[in-house]
Amino acid sequence: MPMENMVHMFGGTKKKSTLVDERVIYFAREDDDSPRQDILGKFCTESLKDFRTCMAANSNDENKCLEPKGVLDKCASAAFKEVNGAGPGKWVY
Repeated sequence: MPMENMVHMFGGTKKKSTLVDERVIYFAREDDDSPRQDILGKFCTESLKDFRTCMAANSNDENKCLEPKGVLDKCASAAFKEVNGAGPGKWVY
């Protein structure tokens, strides 16, 4: 148990430490207007289209679309490396 919890539990502080904040922040990764989708749309147009078509045809069951997902993952990896290494100011969202 982290020390922050122990101190709080035994009355050592009046206020709980922010170090034990366990909230989960969800980022909009799959929204059409998210930066992630924009990058995929610019770098991996065909792969993204093939994957979305497969997902729509298979009731959004990702297990049935492993081949197009693999192709998209490879393209996405290269795309995100390029964007992350582009330097300040080139890709701003």
